[in-house]
Amino acid sequence: MSALTNSSTTLSNLDWREFPENTRFECRVGLIQEEDGSFSVYAKNLPGVASQGETVAEALENIVDALAGALAEHLSCGEIPWEEDFVEEGTVEKRVVVDLSATAQNQ
Repeated sequence: MSALTNSSTTLSNLDWREFPENTRFECRVGLIQEEDGSFSVYAKNLPGVASQGETVAEALENIVDALAGALAEHLSCGEIPWEEDFVEEGTVEKRVVVDLSATAQNQ
């Protein structure tokens, strides 16, 4: 777990923060180092959104992509189903910013 422990930071109690016009979201994610050295990552307040990567950076990049897809889909239906924190044992909390305007431009 040294890769996780060394890179962790103390975070405030903010959950999600919406940016103007529902285009950017700051999300808390849980990062777990697996036995094989890879990393799993999940959204702490948006059920069903998870990803993985061989490195911390790759896992965080992949969760941003997964969140972008989920958030865009939920917004097209009219509501994002935020939930209470789901915390899995052994996770390190990180924050990612999902910019839906950048995602739309890349498609």
